[in-house]
Amino acid sequence: MDSEEFIEQAEAFLTELEREHYLVGAGRKEQLEIAAIFDRYPQLFSREAVAACLQEQAGAADPVAARYLAAFAADGYLEQAVKALSEEITNRELAATVEWDGEALPYRQVRTVLAQEPDQARRHGLHCRQLAVTARQHDLRAGRFRRLHQEAVSLGFENYTALCETLKGLELPALAEAMGLLLEQTEAAYAGRLEEALLAAGVTPDTADVSDILYCFRAAQFDRYFPADEMGRSLHRTMSGLGLVKGDDFGFILDLEPRPKKSPRAFCAAVRVPDEVYLVIKPQGGSDDYDSFFHEAGHATHYSRIAPDVPWPLRRLGDSDITESYAFLFHYLVHNPRWLRDVLGLPLSVAEEFRRFALFKKTWFLRRYAAKLRYELILHEGDPAETCQAYVDTLTEALQVEIAPENSLADVDDGFYVAQYLRAWIFEAMLRRFLEEELGEAWWGNRDAGWFLRDAWRRGQALPLTALAREIGYDRLDARPLVEELLELG
Repeated sequence: MDSEEFIEQAEAFLTELEREHYLVGAGRKEQLEIAAIFDRYPQLFSREAVAACLQEQAGAADPVAARYLAAFAADGYLEQAVKALSEEITNRELAATVEWDGEALPYRQVRTVLAQEPDQARRHGLHCRQLAVTARQHDLRAGRFRRLHQEAVSLGFENYTALCETLKGLELPALAEAMGLLLEQTEAAYAGRLEEALLAAGVTPDTADVSDILYCFRAAQFDRYFPADEMGRSLHRTMSGLGLVKGDDFGFILDLEPRPKKSPRAFCAAVRVPDEVYLVIKPQGGSDDYDSFFHEAGHATHYSRIAPDVPWPLRRLGDSDITESYAFLFHYLVHNPRWLRDVLGLPLSVAEEFRRFALFKKTWFLRRYAAKLRYELILHEGDPAETCQAYVDTLTEALQVEIAPENSLADVDDGFYVAQYLRAWIFEAMLRRFLEEELGEAWWGNRDAGWFLRDAWRRGQALPLTALAREIGYDRLDARPLVEELLELG
């Protein structure tokens, strides 16, 4: 199979796969059936095809596109090797329920109920039932990770970590060092904010677990300022200010229709870039819902603005930290007091109060992901079934609440996606500072910002994140703007 045929099949495969995830996540289909999709493309992820892509990296005319294709081929090869296990885990979770208040509560709805349950004892009880279901998939997940590790070595890499490092441009040692500094520099501020948030929610810090954090993040006291029926309009006002909409056309498909099995969290499905991109949401209201909606809107806006004549590898593939950066750029508008005042109409005092809460929430996530990076470096060096305690110890030290060992493998995405999130957080803070310095604090209302972003988006993934950093005046990814933001309120 030559390179043109490989790209043609890759595009058709990824379109089918993304549409399948859209249909299940949007509640239009009850069962995820990805094994059959892989079976329709037997040559695409053969060992020979992967070897050819890896070999073509050397001396390629476009080294960025060649790396993206090699990463796609290797990822697909690994995913195909574990497709049956992946499908079984997902479908077990889709079918699973926990008994709650005399009813069968779908497992995937538990998180939403936990965030809304004001009684700590009941919250902890439901969380335990959720963990019991999670634990039933532990052996399957361990076997799945073992297979991924074995196949990475079979492709000629020293281990799974080396494969990800080589094909995804993660710069893991430098990132781990930067995240170690972030944990150290934010520890005191985080501890104070954590205690403040837990006490405000009626939780004794010594008894807190992750379900209590979900309840804190629900932030019901701010609900009336984040109504469900304003989500679409607030996005439209923002994109209008940037000159990114024509009438009611966002440039992507906004799926707002309520369906019983629709995912409770927003997601973006880039089925065909840039022509068929979905932003799926089941509006519930509240600040967490806005966070999720605007994050996924950033993805949808990015994918739908890529020029259709950009070569497919640079249009649809690429490092996930690039699109996650743009998702965070939209996401964190929801935490900006000026945006909250000007777009959502919050009183400035409320906007500033919410900003303080949002910074605690962001600090939690940054510290959690920094700890997860440390843990995943351990996970992918040994037996996945034997890393529960490392997970508990690492995350407990960073987050200072009770961490459940049952989540040690459920809380891991393939391919060191944790590192791509962290790189995106770093770059988003750099990009936002650049926009504010060049175009003012309210850059989202400046059409020059829209033109700047549109120009970056239309190139697709042609430039890796380090090159994008150089375009805005940095010689590398620099975590200092991010740390400075987290320490903003002391």
